[in-house]
Amino acid sequence: MATYLRIGDLKLLKIKVRKDGNIIYEGMVEDAPEEIKDTNYTAATFDSDYIIIDI
Repeated sequence: MATYLRIGDLKLLKIKVRKDGNIIYEGMVEDAPEEIKDTNYTAATFDSDYIIIDI
């Protein structure tokens, strides 16, 4: 499975971080906990106001 940028490298986006099908964080990238910002994501999709990030 390919991994992409760190979540913290994304800027000024509203995100939902999904792990194993469950949302573990919802909000602005800048406000996310450091452990989430340091995680590389494997997929990103758009859903109205949010970008859904799979880890």
